[in-house]
Amino acid sequence: MPHWVRGFSGLQLPVFNTFLPRDLAGLSDDTLADTAAFFSSRNTLYGVELIEDFVPGGADFLNDCHYQSLPPELALVISGEPNEVDRNAEVIIEKVDTVPSLTAFCTLMHLVFDFPLRDMIKLYSVTHLKDDRIGLYLAFLDEQPVSAGALLRTNGAASITNLVTIDDYRSRGVATTLTYRMLADARELDSDLVMVYSTAQGFSLFHRLGFEIFSQRQWFLPPGIDYE
Repeated sequence: MPHWVRGFSGLQLPVFNTFLPRDLAGLSDDTLADTAAFFSSRNTLYGVELIEDFVPGGADFLNDCHYQSLPPELALVISGEPNEVDRNAEVIIEKVDTVPSLTAFCTLMHLVFDFPLRDMIKLYSVTHLKDDRIGLYLAFLDEQPVSAGALLRTNGAASITNLVTIDDYRSRGVATTLTYRMLADARELDSDLVMVYSTAQGFSLFHRLGFEIFSQRQWFLPPGIDYE
C-alpha cells in the first residue's frame, strides 16, 4: 500500500486537488516538497487532506510547517436502518438523469459553495448520468430545487457527499428528507455501510439519523498562497 495518495482534477479549487498521507511515512518534508512541485508545475492550487487515524500528530507537523488549517470535519458512519425521524412531506426528491437536471444540480453547488459554475459543470459531467455507482439527487420545495446531494457506491459501501441546501430553506427538514432517501437507496442497492463527512453544524442532522463518529479529517492549505 502506498504511503500517500495524490489527486489532480484539473480544476483550480484546492479542495479538488489533494494530497492524502496514508501513514506517518507519507507525511514528511520531502513528500510535501514533491507535492508542492507537482501542483506548481500544473499551475493548480491544492490542499492536504489529513485523516487523524492515519497520521497521528500530523496536524502538529503541518502547523509547524505553517500550513493553514481549516475547521475539522467528522467522519460519520451508519450501518443498517436509520432512525425514524420527522421528514418534510412536501419535499419531492428526484434522481438527476437528464442534462437540465444536471445543470440544476451544478447550479445549486455553485450557489451554496460559491464554486465557479464552470468548474461544477466540469466536475459533474454528463458521463455521471451513465454511471450506476453515482447517484445525484435534487430536492424540490415550492416547485424549485432547493437542496442536492450525491451518493457514491463501491464494494458494498457508499458515501454521501456535497449535501447542500439553499439558506432560505434550511431548518425545514429538506436535508433530512433527502438524506433519508439516499440512505434508503443505498440499502436497496446493497450498500450496507454509508459514510459522510460532516461539519460541526451538520452533525446534529446525521446524529439524529443514527450516524456514529468513526474518525476526523482536516484540510490544510500550503503557506504563502492567497486563496481569495
